[in-house]
Amino acid sequence: MALVTSPKSPLVAQLRGFHLFHFDGAPCAQRVRFALGEKELVRGKEVPWESIDPATLDAARGTWTSRHVSLIKKQHLSDAYAAIQPNMVVPALVHDGKLYIESLDIIRYVDALWPASTLFPSFPTASALNEELLREGDALHVSVRYVSFRWGLGKLGKLNQKHEQTLARLEDPSSPEAMASFYQRFDRNGISDAIYCSHLAALTRGYAKLEHILRRDGEAFLCGDSLSAADILWSLKVLRIHECGYPFAEMFPTLYTWFERVRGRPAFKQGVMGKHRMMSSAFRIKAALEHLFGRGIRQTECWRSEEFRQIDSM
Repeated sequence: MALVTSPKSPLVAQLRGFHLFHFDGAPCAQRVRFALGEKELVRGKEVPWESIDPATLDAARGTWTSRHVSLIKKQHLSDAYAAIQPNMVVPALVHDGKLYIESLDIIRYVDALWPASTLFPSFPTASALNEELLREGDALHVSVRYVSFRWGLGKLGKLNQKHEQTLARLEDPSSPEAMASFYQRFDRNGISDAIYCSHLAALTRGYAKLEHILRRDGEAFLCGDSLSAADILWSLKVLRIHECGYPFAEMFPTLYTWFERVRGRPAFKQGVMGKHRMMSSAFRIKAALEHLFGRGIRQTECWRSEEFRQIDSM
């Protein structure tokens, strides 16, 4: 569930209005910012994420206060942040002293506050498709992590020993993120190419399904002529892997046209790309250089595997 009934951080109860704990480059945080933008809530003042200064506790009407948690500086790996977001990831949303921590549940919560412009279609067929795509997209959350760490972040994503120890100490063994286990292997180059390739293939199958749906239905968006929560979730899965050098325009042209349409929306331009634009460009430049020198995502053995040839022919 999104709502944390007994937050450990005393900060939560002091906050009024919308306060978003987020990182500009994190896909799950980006999807929430996208949804907030579609509800015409704009990014307001920027304050230190842990600030208890009285001047930072109230968000202005029609805005959300930005409490930026730097994943680069490993600010999420701290006792103070774990008391807000027990999984030590972003985002976390506080609205009038109530804490919500799962991105899709946050989107559902925010959508219910403004039902007139809903992101969840009411027509049965469209509603069923929206929910199906949300389930399937959410299940690929871990695949985005593996692919983006392998072909995007690389060495920049590794933790030092101190941060590893902090994560191991703070993470609940039942956490769905299982970050301690992931980093223990990633930091030591202990993840095989076969595992990375399996996640890349899983995402590719998801993209192939979207290509089929968009071609079959001929609609502007995944579930009809209006933007849905499924469009929000999947557009961020495309953006992050696009930044890794994935050739969407070549492999899935209809999907890429849809992505161009979605990222042309003001809420995407401002909520997703706003302060992420430079980082996104840096990732794409890195991917282009790696491709030039034969080390990019398209030069891997898995890209030439039988599994990928079968996906390509779907």
